[in-house]
Amino acid sequence: MRLPIEIPRQSYLRDHCVGGRAVLPAVEAAELLARAVRRFLPGTDVTALLDLRFDKFLFLDPEAPSTAAFCDLALHENGDIQAVLATRTTSKKTAMTRVREHAAVRFSRRKPDGPDLMPDLALDLASALEGACFTVENDDIYGELIPFGPAFRNVTRLHVAAGGAFAEIMTPVDPAGEEKTRLLGSPFPLDAAFHAACVWGQRFAGVVAFPLAIDRRRIFRNTRPGDTYFGHVTPVRAEPNLLIFDLRLFDGDGRLCETAAGVRMRDVSGEKREPPRWIAGEGRKQTVERIAARCRAISVIELNSVAPFASKVLSAEEKIRFEKLGDRRRKSFLAARLACKRLSRTLSGHDGVTDPRDINTVCTDRPHPCCPRTDGGAVYACSVSHDNRFSIAVAIDRPVGIDVEKVSGRVLTSRRLYMSESEMALVQASPLGEAETAVRIWSIKEAVTKALDINLADAWRRVRVTTVGAFESRFQIDDDTPNLAFHDAVGQHVFTLICLP
Repeated sequence: MRLPIEIPRQSYLRDHCVGGRAVLPAVEAAELLARAVRRFLPGTDVTALLDLRFDKFLFLDPEAPSTAAFCDLALHENGDIQAVLATRTTSKKTAMTRVREHAAVRFSRRKPDGPDLMPDLALDLASALEGACFTVENDDIYGELIPFGPAFRNVTRLHVAAGGAFAEIMTPVDPAGEEKTRLLGSPFPLDAAFHAACVWGQRFAGVVAFPLAIDRRRIFRNTRPGDTYFGHVTPVRAEPNLLIFDLRLFDGDGRLCETAAGVRMRDVSGEKREPPRWIAGEGRKQTVERIAARCRAISVIELNSVAPFASKVLSAEEKIRFEKLGDRRRKSFLAARLACKRLSRTLSGHDGVTDPRDINTVCTDRPHPCCPRTDGGAVYACSVSHDNRFSIAVAIDRPVGIDVEKVSGRVLTSRRLYMSESEMALVQASPLGEAETAVRIWSIKEAVTKALDINLADAWRRVRVTTVGAFESRFQIDDDTPNLAFHDAVGQHVFTLICLP
């Protein structure tokens, strides 16, 4: 069955350009094919899309009132419907007619469940990225990285880390007045999620990649114009000529709206485009690997990457404490809870099934964190810390303390409160610099308070730091056996771990 399709000239499509020419977006191609299927078989469920391909660009004539195309439809034996978007061109020299296929999709009529399309992602895992992030604002994304026009500049802020990307997406008011007739929802959120994946590729793979295929796409609730959504990008595979991602779109309440599994992306410029140095340059591998190597489990979360819907994952006890906090303190509390829940999942065999609300990470009888195992195994000691950028949680099988501090002059001005004369001499003599050395001494004593469950004044009195290094220091408690402290740094933030016998 062949159905004609007229693609009307819409002003917003001019903003989706490749090489200076307007190109039909992949999300619009899928919408056109869904509409063609509905014309062919009214009432068909078009929310489960399989084997999407975007083989060739469909360039749009900016002067013509519309672009002529057609859709070839075929029924599979299992009831699925194959739809192919194509155009016909005639050579001016030879008068030969050529059919060019631009996009194809198979609409599944079996209504598969979510897990069949993509592994479930617990909401706490979707609520923030793991690890140090690189934040990219709207102007930088679309000024250099993805030079689309205003209608397609919909990622308002993006966080990228080695393990993925998290995008805040604002959909524009329906530019074509088609909200009521769209079968797949607003085209802009998924398109923006592609942009987030593209930026991740530029940052961590050194390639400017755009989508060429999607294994499976599932729409659970249509996205709408004028709303805010959040795109969660998970890199599945990164090869020199191929990037594969899983994408998820959530609304502001944390409800899953759409998934796209096996999104295949490649460089489509013939290596003519390269990422700018500021996105693909140094600093991509900002980790706390020295500390991580000594922990049974660890989680580091950037406070700014915590989603607005993160409070949905709190247990009953956590929610009581959360509601007593002021706005300034709530984000760090949420980040700490997310980090502890990740410890719990890791320690329980990477449990991805348990409802995060059933993982309580605060002790009921004291203001301490905990990371209970969901598999019933032995509980590990854990420790949590945060500063104005990071929250970190660690677990180990003996008394442990973790601290993170931003290097600043504050630790120098108050040095006489917490340093002995010998420690002040270390600060003055250290090749690290006074502030870097002082923050390590402070953080060692802060970490000891957590490992021994003592107050800070006692730690100042009982702990004596004897040597300070960039990555390893030594200290004594009550002038007893020397202990080691381990450090990592991300930017101006120093992490310190101590593990006691």
